[in-house]
Amino acid sequence: MSPCLVSGPIYALKVSFVEFTHRSGLATFATVFCVIDIESSGGKYGQEAMIEIAAFRYDGTEVVDQLVSLVHPHRPVQAFVQKMTGITPKMLQRAPRFHELAKRLIEITEDAVIVGHNVPFDYRMLRQEFERLGYPYERDTLDTIKLAEELLPDMESYGLSKLCDALGLYRKDKHRAESDARATLELFEILRSKDRQKKISIFEQSVQSNDRLKDKLKDFQTMIKARRGTFYIHDAQGQLLYLGASDNIPAAVNRLFMADTERAAKLREESHSVRSEATGNWLVARIKRNEEMAEAKPRYGKPHTPRFQHALIARGKGAQAELQLVPLEKLGKRLPLLQTEQNRAGWRALRHFNGFKPERRQAIIEWLEAPPEQALVGGAGRFRGEGTAFIVEEGHLLGYRFFKLNQQWQDREKLRQNMTPVSPQAAYDHWLKLGLLAGDFGSWRKKLQ
Repeated sequence: MSPCLVSGPIYALKVSFVEFTHRSGLATFATVFCVIDIESSGGKYGQEAMIEIAAFRYDGTEVVDQLVSLVHPHRPVQAFVQKMTGITPKMLQRAPRFHELAKRLIEITEDAVIVGHNVPFDYRMLRQEFERLGYPYERDTLDTIKLAEELLPDMESYGLSKLCDALGLYRKDKHRAESDARATLELFEILRSKDRQKKISIFEQSVQSNDRLKDKLKDFQTMIKARRGTFYIHDAQGQLLYLGASDNIPAAVNRLFMADTERAAKLREESHSVRSEATGNWLVARIKRNEEMAEAKPRYGKPHTPRFQHALIARGKGAQAELQLVPLEKLGKRLPLLQTEQNRAGWRALRHFNGFKPERRQAIIEWLEAPPEQALVGGAGRFRGEGTAFIVEEGHLLGYRFFKLNQQWQDREKLRQNMTPVSPQAAYDHWLKLGLLAGDFGSWRKKLQ
């Protein structure tokens, strides 16, 4: 076979009457498919490269465009791959590079559902190659393995070789892209004929229409470099869509994208990249989110305003004091040490506080009941060997600064000169007190100079 065989459209494009509804889906459109098979160089996951590809654009009736080509991988081909496929380094010497085929692949798969036997592998290889070119490649996919399991339930095995033998499909060269793609196309036609309702209801269940979301989330997880801190989601033009803060950014992004709301669906569709920034502790993360929100004005999201539902009250005096969590409506005339937004946050503070030594409980309650005129509160930093100092005056948070643990961070004036100031907000004072109760911040008045 020649290194590259490319055929242009040989018929006017026909569109089948089979309908497929995209699940994000706000629109119904006629389905065009592109049956693909890819052979790779082998190697570690994510480091493989394409060595051969076959793609057949299929309108539901016939093939209307095709691309079959060897691909120069720019890396060694594993010995077992050479033995399995018969593709040798010598055959690849004059083969086109992927970037030379990229435009044709975009054209041949445009607005098409990619079909493959074990399509997650083929689709990953496509996305990986396009990513190396800096191009975001996203398509819907359909796996003939899953379709065969649905429509041909009595088969002994669902590997391509076994299915071809059982169904009498011709496959000239096993583990070569063109032969495997043609066999997959024939299998796909058989599977479509097995759908007797002719509305491809089984196909609708099998089409992984949320593949874009899954792959986008996978891509986003690799972009996230910090676990605790702030994260920024941008669209393809670099405009900020969302600004968030979390103790677990990967989990927060996942929850955000999996939410079943119209707002989440719009955010999923428009998002293109995510960037994270470490803060070391959740208080700095929340402060940064709120402080930046007014300036950044993301399309989705707004500054957080606490909505208090519960209160923490002290029972007992001095070192013997313990906390109780009560709903606000049952507070009566008792004065709370602190109100809480969520029952979960209140119980967390309660559990940690009641586990402290009596002397520490007494010091925290004194701090909450009568905040010192000047105080420093210490918290975790962004990395090992770093801390965070929160500068407090008359019970209100003025700002914070990161410092190295071998520095004399108790020197309040030096810290204040270089602190990141924050706007006066009751929410920040509330969060600081909640962190003291929960043991997130472990140094206060005794550390002052």
